[in-house]
This record gives sequence, structure tokens and C-alpha cells, in this order.
Amino acid sequence: MYKTVKTVITGSLMTLASLSLSAQTAFQVKGMLKDTSRNGDKITLAYFNGVKKVYTGAVINGNAFTIDGTITDPARATLSISTTKEMRKINPWVMSEKCEFFIEGGTVTVEGMPLPQAVITAPGQSQKDLLALKAKLKPFHEMETASNDAMLQAIIARDTVARDKHRATNDRSKQQIDSVEVAFMVANPSSHVSLDLLQERVNAKSLAEEKEKLAAWYGNLAGPLKKTVVGKQLSEQIETAFKLGPGKPAEDFALNDTLGKPVHLSSFRGKYVLLDFWASWCIPCRYENKTVVKAYERFKDKNFTVLSVSLEKPGDRKAWVEAIQKDGLTWTQVATLTSEESSEVRKRYGIRSIPMNFLIDPQGEIVAVHLRGEALAQKLEEVL
Repeated sequence: MYKTVKTVITGSLMTLASLSLSAQTAFQVKGMLKDTSRNGDKITLAYFNGVKKVYTGAVINGNAFTIDGTITDPARATLSISTTKEMRKINPWVMSEKCEFFIEGGTVTVEGMPLPQAVITAPGQSQKDLLALKAKLKPFHEMETASNDAMLQAIIARDTVARDKHRATNDRSKQQIDSVEVAFMVANPSSHVSLDLLQERVNAKSLAEEKEKLAAWYGNLAGPLKKTVVGKQLSEQIETAFKLGPGKPAEDFALNDTLGKPVHLSSFRGKYVLLDFWASWCIPCRYENKTVVKAYERFKDKNFTVLSVSLEKPGDRKAWVEAIQKDGLTWTQVATLTSEESSEVRKRYGIRSIPMNFLIDPQGEIVAVHLRGEALAQKLEEVL
């Protein structure tokens, strides 16, 4: 049965507001690259400030730069700069060079080039933990990089034997990296690095298929980490995944269709319905639309339909309608055309990335989650 929940947009906005009012700690990243050849180029810093992912940067002056910012909790940061044309002649696959470090406040210094070999000094225990983890990962990262480069060269040479050989090596190295990271996360429950590793693993696919494992890892974290902004967000995401898993009631909602008429999810009761979240600006969604079209055409006469929910940019109705027509989406379409609508439906269904979908049975209960590619048709064959 569909679960009716009263929409409380104010609560979502208050939560966001409370995050933005959390105590902020100032930091500064100072760079001395010892290489004046990058004078005038832009260097970019990406990090999570407690509310959102921030992308900022500075123009290199001679061989130096300074970037200022604030954070709520210790956060992993990535410093990057585009590779030059000369660099890409040597390795066309690498478009930028990067280095990572943890910010806890105070001054971080970055000395030397290229960035992956720069000497980084950052205050705090998190940076020490990150360096310890990187030391354990180094041989496997080197294997991953080498095998990936070799695989790409084999693809260019159309050598399928070598391609498959290097791909297998690359897959093994990724598995070894994952094993080392998980072992670190379990052995260091009080480290912000462990929180960061868990955050990397929480996505639409893992929430659909491995929520029990995610919950166990989260449960292992120390209490103070669970009280951070990221910790609270992860708790909410994992909790929502259990509420929206197979056998759970789908929450009812209403959004307007292309004609401005409200459509309730519960109005589809009596049919299998794929609740499909996408957007006109989302390239992976547009590609996945081809799969949904095929499934709809194949199963539409077998008590199956689709309700597509487009998470559009506020007011961008034109792009939404044009995408519907271009992609040939002939079933019912609704959209969030205000930031309030988007915030509410994202929270209700735990949407952190798209495309994302939920298969709902005629009684309004969720049958499956995150059916991508061939998995959609396979599941429909099973239930119809």
C-alpha cells in the first residue's frame, strides 16, 4: 500500500539552515610550486565545507598561490591543475594532476611539482591517518595506474588479448585497494579518514544492494564522527534506504505534469509502475532513457507503466519538455520545477544521484530499487 506522508518543506529548509549555521573553522592553503612555468594558470581546490561540495581556486603568481576557506569538520580536499599540451603529448589520458590532503583548519603548505609528488604539511591527526593509509595503498595504486595505462594502449592497438589481460590486473588492483580501505575503516573507527571512506561507498547502488553492510560500517564509527554533518547525513541516507527497500510501502506524493495538472503516485495503484527519477541536464539519465523506453514498449500491455519524475533546475520547464520529446518518453511525466519541490522529493526518496528508480507493485509496495541497464527488463520478466 502507498504510504501517505504530509509534505513538510519547512523542515527540510530548516535542516539546511542549521547546517549553514554550524561553527566554521578557517583554513588557508599556501603553495610554493618551485616551477614558474605555470605562472598565470589556475589551480583548483575541491572540498566539503559542511553544507556542500565547494570548488574554489587561485591564479598562480610566479610559483605561488594562496587559497582561503572554511570548514565545519575535518574534510578531505583535492588540489588539481590541468596538464599542459606538452604533458598530454606524453600521456594523453591524464588531463590533470592532483594531490590530496585533509583540512582541519590552520595552514596547509604544498611545495613542489608535479602535484602528486608535492610535499604537503597539514596540521591535525586526519592528515597523519591519510598518509598512513596512502602508504598501505601505494603498491596497489601503482599497479592500478600501470595496468590502466597498458589497457588503454592495448585498446588503441586493437590487441584484445592484452586488453583483457591488463583489465583483469586492473580489476584485481581495485579489489585490493578496496580491501585495504575497508580494513583501515574498521580498524580506525575514530578517524575522519574512515568517515570519508564510508562516505565514498554510500551511493545509489550500494544503498540498494548493500545497505546492511553500510549500516554495519556506520555502526562501527565512533560517536563523535556520527555527530558530524557528514555522519548525520550518512545516517539519514542509510535509514532511508531501509525504509525504501523491497517490501516497504512507497510514499505517495503529487507533482504537476506537462499540462500543469497534479499527478499522484497513488493514482497508479493496480499496476506495476517504475518510479523513475531523471533530469534533462543529466547525461547518464538521457542515456538510460533508451533502456526505459525499450522496457515500456515491451511491457506496457502487461499491467506495467512508468512515472518519470524530472528533477529540473528551478523554472526550467522548456528544457524538460524538449527532453521528453527528443527522447520519446510517451508515458506520464512530472517534474520538480521549484527548489522546494526538489528538496522535498529528494529527501522523501533519499535521492542523492540520478538516474534512480523504484519498481512498485500494484499494491503500492516497492519490489526493487536501482534497476539499471539489463536489470530492468530482467526484473520485469520475473514479476510480470
